[in-house]
Amino acid sequence: MTTIQRMSKYRQTPVLMIRVLRRLACCGSFVLLVAAPVGADEVGKGLPTYPESPAADADTGVPAKAVVEKDDGRFDILEYEVRGNSVLPSAQIEDAVYPHLGEKKTIADVEQARAALEKAYQSAGYLTVFVTLPEQKVAGGVVRLEVMEGKVERLKVSGSRYYALGAIKAKTPELDEGKVPNFNDVQKELGQLNRDAGRRVTPLLRAGRIPGTVEAELKVEDKPPLHASVELNDRYSRDTTKTRLSAAVRYDNLWQTGHSLNLNFQTAPEKPDESKVLVASYSAPQANGNVLAAYAVFSDTDVTTVGGISSIGKGQIYGLRYVVPLRPRPGVFHSLTLGADYKDYQDSQRFQGQQDNNLPITYMPFSASYDLTLAGAGSQTQIGLTTVFGINGVIGKEEEFAAKRNPGGKADFMLFKADLRQSYKLPYAMLASGKLSTQYSASPLISNEQMAAGGADSVRGYPESAALGDKGWRAGLELQSPPLAGAWAPVLNELYLLTFVEGARLYYLEPGAFQQSRFNLASAGLGLRFRAGKKFSGGVDYAIALKDAGGVDSGDDRIHFRLGAEW
Repeated sequence: MTTIQRMSKYRQTPVLMIRVLRRLACCGSFVLLVAAPVGADEVGKGLPTYPESPAADADTGVPAKAVVEKDDGRFDILEYEVRGNSVLPSAQIEDAVYPHLGEKKTIADVEQARAALEKAYQSAGYLTVFVTLPEQKVAGGVVRLEVMEGKVERLKVSGSRYYALGAIKAKTPELDEGKVPNFNDVQKELGQLNRDAGRRVTPLLRAGRIPGTVEAELKVEDKPPLHASVELNDRYSRDTTKTRLSAAVRYDNLWQTGHSLNLNFQTAPEKPDESKVLVASYSAPQANGNVLAAYAVFSDTDVTTVGGISSIGKGQIYGLRYVVPLRPRPGVFHSLTLGADYKDYQDSQRFQGQQDNNLPITYMPFSASYDLTLAGAGSQTQIGLTTVFGINGVIGKEEEFAAKRNPGGKADFMLFKADLRQSYKLPYAMLASGKLSTQYSASPLISNEQMAAGGADSVRGYPESAALGDKGWRAGLELQSPPLAGAWAPVLNELYLLTFVEGARLYYLEPGAFQQSRFNLASAGLGLRFRAGKKFSGGVDYAIALKDAGGVDSGDDRIHFRLGAEW
């Protein structure tokens, strides 16, 4: 019980009062709740209300005989006695009712105090808490307010086929039985549950069997946690065969803990020896909402880069990432990621038909990145900032760097990356988007850390990684048509056209023999994207190169394609 007092000339000392707590059950039962998902704009809708006294005033809702007034309708309020509170700090209660203390008050002032206190609970997230004014006599300027806290009588989970019910309950402690739920915390817990793309949890609330309580139900819609996909595309590098085939399998709920294991294999179906890459990753969500992830890459590729230098890459990468989602706000989502990688390459280079030059290198770079997404009504902005650095003596050896990048290679290196993506919704359901990626390094880098340009995700019209540089930028603009799928093509769920223009400029610091110091890429073209049913998707792009680079002459055209299926 909380007592809020105001000293006056009529009372110089507080009066000691004996306060009897009423049981919540004596205050009546809840009205049936509206079953609706708790969202940012809906969290307060459909929550229970308590019945008011039959003789309540039509304007204030306060029982007409709840307070005994003086003959002129006014009375002194020197103290508010708040009973039944267990969740709201006394300071917040005082802030709510203190302005309504004083002399010559009316029943309207009491109602304002009651409403202000109830609003304080609602604002704090306690949406099942209500404040009433019981029938009473004002003795010595004391007005009593009753707080009715709606506790969770029972928590039920329904509809889950692939996720353990107990695991779902354990991730929503704010809805534990016997607790007065704070819906600000409930919203956060549901957000964590719904981060799993294969599961959607919707809360439903209804009156409990015991008067004055609520029953919470978590309704689950889930999909099998096992997923598979296959894709055929033409993301080839210079002087290699034209097609690439990849297959992936993923399981999203290992050990019933939300852990995920992903395996991906890529090869060149026309000549498998050209490219064999296996990627394995494992992510483990933590109890605090953070995510620990590990991955491994095993590569055996023959990739031609620039200046007539053929690079044959055989190696492994083992990496760790720790992702910390930062506190979100409406329309703002951001996170911090810390990482470390162990890289072991057994590369060899061949200079225009000369004998292979073996260049093994092992090192451990560290990274830190910040990612931000701003979601608006008609636009979305994504920003990524990353720094990567290596330290001489921490696994990496100076002589290996010097041999692989001669001149200028150093085990002590640092580079900075920035990425920006922006999209806007236009009239007639059109979409405009832009992207910009930059990298800066003050010193020469080995090829594994350089920025690449060219390919389906970079500058279309060129092979993958047509050019490499120590620093530079890539940019692109794209305009997407309105949806074109309709009754004329019932098999298509999505279909739209697009047009694009892209470009890049890379700088190669301290170039050696057969190497350029600068590369310019630019292209323009048209594209098409489609989705058929729930499993099949694809796209085709036609691009014309506007600059000479990576074995491509200005004016050369190129088709990029992708066909995929997923289960």
